[in-house]
Amino acid sequence: MQALDRLFQLRQSLFEYEDALGIRDYSEVEKAILEFIVSEEKTTISKIMKHPYFADVSLSTVNRVVAKLQYDGTISSEQSSEDKRKMNLSFCPS
Repeated sequence: MQALDRLFQLRQSLFEYEDALGIRDYSEVEKAILEFIVSEEKTTISKIMKHPYFADVSLSTVNRVVAKLQYDGTISSEQSSEDKRKMNLSFCPS
């Protein structure tokens, strides 16, 4: 039971952080993709798709979330200088 109590405490802390960051209304997948992009600095949709955490998330869902975050101005995309086929995603702090 102590582990479950600790787990709830972590969930409560996460809720408070999300509220402070203004992302409480984001879906779980939106939050996870945003957090991944922030933690990886410049990343790509391919890297998101290859990460085990996103194994059950479809490519269309990732594309939809990335488009929403770009539209909102939360993230930006920039063509890779090494591979012109790739778009690097990065966080846009406000």
